[in-house]
Amino acid sequence: MKLALAVFAFILPAPALAQCAITEPLLAQAYPNAQQSEDGLLVKGGDFERSIQPDDVVCKAWPWRPELMLAAVPLLEAKPADEGSNKGDVEILVTNRAGKPLARRLEPGMAFSDAIRFSDMSLDTARYDVTEGLRAFGLRTTQYGSSRVNPYNEQALWLYTFDKGRIERVLDGLIVERGNGENDGNCQGEMTTVKRTVTLGPKTSARYRALEVEQSETLATSKPTADDCQTDERPGKTTRFDLTYDKGGYRLQGKVDELFSTIEIGER
Repeated sequence: MKLALAVFAFILPAPALAQCAITEPLLAQAYPNAQQSEDGLLVKGGDFERSIQPDDVVCKAWPWRPELMLAAVPLLEAKPADEGSNKGDVEILVTNRAGKPLARRLEPGMAFSDAIRFSDMSLDTARYDVTEGLRAFGLRTTQYGSSRVNPYNEQALWLYTFDKGRIERVLDGLIVERGNGENDGNCQGEMTTVKRTVTLGPKTSARYRALEVEQSETLATSKPTADDCQTDERPGKTTRFDLTYDKGGYRLQGKVDELFSTIEIGER
């Protein structure tokens, strides 16, 4: 495996694919005053004019409540003022099966890009039963670094609950996969990959179940040989820790390096 090829694939964003079967009626009902243009669907208001690319919208039926749909809409700065930087928000919606919004939550800055580029999103409807009778749903965001010699990639998990007509964020972007390293732009270099899996633990004093996290590391070292680029991988340490619910969200008791996403959510 050649590091140059691995790094190249690692930093490319995923291709835009239609990921929502009800995009058109959903956008028409969620943004009735938006205007179609060559820059996408323009949404006025806020600190900057925002654009929606329909193929970037993700939605999914919620198996826990089959009468509902979950959706996430990237709202990107239509005409960025600074080259290499792009403001962007993400709106989380719960809708009926026809795409009519029942609740919405704006996450300012979630889709911001500069040296670390916002790439794509997916919805996670695993059984995150955080309390008895209350299931969270997940949003997974992907980012990648623009540097070839210092590659960076992360996928983060955000958890939300929908209760009494409100969407609340209870987990702030736990990094579930991260890769970062350094190389000479050709072959010589190292790449460290961290992966985390999340399972539900026992109930705590706050009635919310703890999130049990298992973390594993892999170190890949590449160096040139006579006619090739040789890469050796070796496993690193495996660790486990818990996130417990406190004051409206899941927190860590203790210290784990680079636990949460580099994404910074602004005030609503």
